[in-house]
Amino acid sequence: MQTDCPSEPQMNADQRRIPGAWIAVGDREGAARRTPRPLLASLMLALAIAGPAAAQGTVDRIQRRNGVDSGTISAVTPLGVTISKSGVESTVPVEEIRSVRYAGEPNELNSARIAAAAGRYRDAYDQSLQLAKSGITRPEIMADVQFLAASSQAALALAGQEDLDKALTAVRGFLAQQRSSYHLPEAIELYGDLLLRSGQYEGARGEYAKLAKAKSDYFELRSALLLGRAWQAEGKQTEALAEFDKVLAARGGGALIEPLKLAATLDKAVSQAAAGDTQQATVAIGKIIAAADAEDEELLARAYNALGDAYQKSGDVQGAVFSYLHVDLLLNNVGDAHAKALSQLAKLWKSAGHEDRGRDAAERLLAKYPESRWAGDR
Repeated sequence: MQTDCPSEPQMNADQRRIPGAWIAVGDREGAARRTPRPLLASLMLALAIAGPAAAQGTVDRIQRRNGVDSGTISAVTPLGVTISKSGVESTVPVEEIRSVRYAGEPNELNSARIAAAAGRYRDAYDQSLQLAKSGITRPEIMADVQFLAASSQAALALAGQEDLDKALTAVRGFLAQQRSSYHLPEAIELYGDLLLRSGQYEGARGEYAKLAKAKSDYFELRSALLLGRAWQAEGKQTEALAEFDKVLAARGGGALIEPLKLAATLDKAVSQAAAGDTQQATVAIGKIIAAADAEDEELLARAYNALGDAYQKSGDVQGAVFSYLHVDLLLNNVGDAHAKALSQLAKLWKSAGHEDRGRDAAERLLAKYPESRWAGDR
């Protein structure tokens, strides 16, 4: 068993470690600062598409993944948004929607959306609470404000920066009050995530299973992916692998499906490592890291943590330290993943005799993520 732990490395921002090699991937440090969430740049552009004047305009706008529809929104359901222009109606499926801006909405609402997209959930939460008191009368706009408040509070709780029970209450309130909102599928997933984080595995699976009822390929596969993660979190790897294989066996691809397959590949490797097949898992995770979009920080942070877990399982302490350090130094905008990396570094540094580094990691974990599940696991 390898026990030598390295001195803290001077990690090159133009490199990322995968099993057996260092490969160049471009300006990772810059990407980490510029893009705290996957596709942030395009999302923020979508949110600001017409500039501040859009808030005073007379048309609604739906930002699709591949364009913009303008007109008057005539119907909103959990499955899509219908917009009318020159007497012609079209419905945009919810999985195709990046954002919606409504005629007459306050400028502050779009500012809050941009804050949430940038990972500044506390700002988004505070702004949405103020907007809720501002006398908004259009139901669709009020639904957006309520979802922004609940989802921002949930994001803070999932990162260990807010109370889980309060976040569960907020999301549950949105689900009860806004049953026709196009945000409903995302709110159901968030509610499942919060239940999962609180250890309510069966409840989480119940929420994730609801997504498959949408009867779209995207939601059926997303449901399977999330169900697999719930089984995985409970330590039931056989059941988890069966769900991940459902995603990987799906025919077709495209911009919506391929990210689900990539995520399922990573999660399958995590379950394989947990079941003891660390060599195959390490190779698979390395390939995912090499192929991943440099802007997809959420996937990369999960992948590096998974790689660290696999290295730990195989006794490669040095590999584990490098993997978790990558998250700490370059992917620290992904809250829960960063908290996990800090918790693992605290233990690894201490076990290797580097008490000061272990103490530093533990102190930063408690300071930044006091409510995190990882704060007690160090």
